[in-house]
Amino acid sequence: MAVTVTVRLPGGPGDPVRYDRHLAARVDEPARVRRLADVLHGGRPEGAAEVWRRHPGCAVLATLGADGLVHVRFRGGALTLRPVGDPPDPAALAASLVHALLAAAGRRG
Repeated sequence: MAVTVTVRLPGGPGDPVRYDRHLAARVDEPARVRRLADVLHGGRPEGAAEVWRRHPGCAVLATLGADGLVHVRFRGGALTLRPVGDPPDPAALAASLVHALLAAAGRRG
């Protein structure tokens, strides 16, 4: 099931709140959903290169490694995060947060 995520970001002077709206979907969603997604999550880091290649419109891809680390790719970079606590889907959460940060910086893709 695809999820639409809205993140409230602090704005500059005269712009108290800016929104980052994006569609986040699992990598095993139907192709019609994945093609629309700004954020893809799920799968394993070993398959990330192929998912990234097949979805050039995707801005962020996050996978969960066997070691519990979340591997996040975005156009122009990558990072690895260690989830704190036990979120229901750490890759989905990390991907949406990275997308929000990129949007705040003006780097959507």
